[in-house]
Amino acid sequence: MFGLFGIGLMAISPRSPDLKHNLNVSNGMYGFLLSLGAIGSVISLMVMGRLVHKVGVLRTLYISATVLYLVMASMPHIHTPYVYAFVNIVAAVSFSAHNIALHTQTLHRQEQSGEMLLPRMHGSWSIGVLVTVIVALLVTSHVSFAIHIDVLMGIIWALTMVLIHSIRGTLIVKSTEPVLMEKLTFSRLRNVFTFDKSIILAFSLGTLIEFVSGDWATLVTNQEINAAKSISILSYFSLIVGMIGGRMFFIRLIRYRSERFWIRLAALAGGGGFILFTQLSWFLAGKGSNLALSFEVLAFLFAGVGTSFMSPLFTTIANRRSSLKPSEVVSQLNLSNTIIIFFGKMVFAWIVQLTSITIALLLPGLLLMAVARFAYLGNPHRLGSPKI
Repeated sequence: MFGLFGIGLMAISPRSPDLKHNLNVSNGMYGFLLSLGAIGSVISLMVMGRLVHKVGVLRTLYISATVLYLVMASMPHIHTPYVYAFVNIVAAVSFSAHNIALHTQTLHRQEQSGEMLLPRMHGSWSIGVLVTVIVALLVTSHVSFAIHIDVLMGIIWALTMVLIHSIRGTLIVKSTEPVLMEKLTFSRLRNVFTFDKSIILAFSLGTLIEFVSGDWATLVTNQEINAAKSISILSYFSLIVGMIGGRMFFIRLIRYRSERFWIRLAALAGGGGFILFTQLSWFLAGKGSNLALSFEVLAFLFAGVGTSFMSPLFTTIANRRSSLKPSEVVSQLNLSNTIIIFFGKMVFAWIVQLTSITIALLLPGLLLMAVARFAYLGNPHRLGSPKI
């Protein structure tokens, strides 16, 4: 389920130059339109934490997947910025609902089994993203943007429906107890940031680079390193490879050193390496295109490894520290993160407009490095230590 989610949700990211071309907007306006999806996420996240328990994971997955993939299939056919903004908001609503349902089920299973499952589930999601990037590499030069996305969304939707049906007996059923649904108010939105301020900040600082890369990795390689559209996908491909590696091997890493050690190392090395190699690549662009491309790909590999386990690990830590239900933990954490990422992406977009994409990439790189300050939130002992 996580793998299919990764394939479907991120299918358009490798073809961002095609999407931007269809909309015929500047870099700054393109970034602004992308960031508007946060509105839909906020609406969804404010109700889904409790709604998932009210209607159950099964029904939530069926409805959210259907809406998400239908809306995604419409995006290559849109040529008006205003229409795209609306569709992007609807996509964000369904994405957030699907995301919370999957995380609720995983945290429930994680508590039952005693295993740290979430990093591997996020690794499966990243493998799905890798699959969609490989598909884009193979078809971008041969198939139109619309055919690529329409066919892929149809396949992913059908497979998702089959999978949901096949595991329906194991999914959390709707709550038998009354679930109070609170009204959407500004004061309630403001109170979200009282959840766990340290976790919220660490989570956002550590994941901004992933969100920014999904929007801009292909574009920066295409526009500023002057790589062909099909080749420029390699930067995003590299990011996903790094994320898969970090997520899949994290459970082994914490058997040797503590969560605190790996948070600090990933933040400093990932953010520092990303900054170093993006700036080198930009400096060499036009002087030696192959070397510049190699540095750009290496930069996003560092970013991928550095950000890889930030989201699943801080989600696990948040759940460990909270008395709320897992779906409410995921909802609270993702809601606050969505709001922070919205403003982060807006700032990033206008730095791009005023300077360049490469200069703007300094921001997420520096923020990832800042996560080292929050390493204390992790467990100080390695997994399997008698002190854990």
